[in-house]
Amino acid sequence: MNSNLLSDWLGYINSNRPDEGEFGLERLQKIFTKIVKKPLAKKSIIIGGTNGKGTTVEYLKNLFLNTNYKVGVYTSPHLINFNERIQINGKNIDDERIIEAFKEIESIKEESRLTYFDYATLAAFYIFSQEQLDFVILEIGVGGKYDPVNLINADISIVTNIEMDHEKWLGNSLEEIGSQKAAIFKQGKVAILGSEVMPKSITSKAHEVCSSVYQLGEGFIIQPLKDSWDYSFNGKDLNLKGLSNLSLNSESAASALTAFKLLSKRDANYKEVITGTYLKGRCEVVDNFVLDVSHNPASVKNLIIFLQNNYKNQKFNAIFSSMSDKDIVSIIQEISDLISEWSVCSIDDDRFNITNQELLIKDLTKKQAMVYDSVYSAVKKGYDEGTPQVVFGSFITVSEAYKAIDKIKNNSSEKN
Repeated sequence: MNSNLLSDWLGYINSNRPDEGEFGLERLQKIFTKIVKKPLAKKSIIIGGTNGKGTTVEYLKNLFLNTNYKVGVYTSPHLINFNERIQINGKNIDDERIIEAFKEIESIKEESRLTYFDYATLAAFYIFSQEQLDFVILEIGVGGKYDPVNLINADISIVTNIEMDHEKWLGNSLEEIGSQKAAIFKQGKVAILGSEVMPKSITSKAHEVCSSVYQLGEGFIIQPLKDSWDYSFNGKDLNLKGLSNLSLNSESAASALTAFKLLSKRDANYKEVITGTYLKGRCEVVDNFVLDVSHNPASVKNLIIFLQNNYKNQKFNAIFSSMSDKDIVSIIQEISDLISEWSVCSIDDDRFNITNQELLIKDLTKKQAMVYDSVYSAVKKGYDEGTPQVVFGSFITVSEAYKAIDKIKNNSSEKN
């Protein structure tokens, strides 16, 4: 493979997947050693958990940028462009550098078959190792134990929370899922637990291997108020009052604040960062649409809180499509009281079953869902009507909705 087009490379790395029995970090270690000649940064942070990982990354990145550090960020999945996954100082890496990294990986992998995530993660490592970074923040994709991000011996490992998701790969209980995610804790390093309630598989492993463990409600504290929240971290004598309640959750912000204070002696403009941090696709309002990538019951509960706090007694049309391996029944049940009309969208991906979703909605809500051949068709109808719309169910659904809104607006401006 020797193309100079990123689109060709993305098609290639998505087509030659290993067999299920070939997964594991051992097959990546040799490649990793060859392409990563220097540490990725002076200090590294891994962020795992079920929900809130990307939000925690964003808060922590902005704290570092606010205090003039050079920081690399690796996240997944992306919403619009693959380049979103790899950033330096808040800017996406360009196509050329990603292609260079892919070519380097391809030249040394020999007979190893790599997943899409393997290629993406190794490319990020290759790029970061060429920079003089102060910090690198790495988001786990799924689980932790077998995720390629876990090749890094991080100085701090953050687990945001443990909820039911990806049961096929991680297990059918919170303890089993926690055991997979606890594998990111490193011997003699620091653990931050971003929820007051954690499975024993998380807390036991953290205290067993880490030199220090800071858990929400013990090591650092959030005090919810009517229109704001307070944060305190006694270990570093940091107390912040009246932090803003915006679209992103306070637990993620608190975990990021704790990591920052453990890693830096500099003082950030904390309120400015917390208030100004924004993440596309997380309870984002665009015209008459609320777009949120929530795709499991716990993340849908966060969406519901946002809708109830910001749209008193308002009903929404739901533009929805979710992957078949998700707990679609619980997702529908959680949010159904806020939905006046359901629009189910067909997506060109075998992981979505639109017929099943339509039947579940009818059975659980006693409402007939409108079925659309694309997310664009549903968004176009909602845009023309101007009524409140909420788009959720998967990253792909929300990504398609953003593209649809942009296309509709561009067509409208051309006509004018």
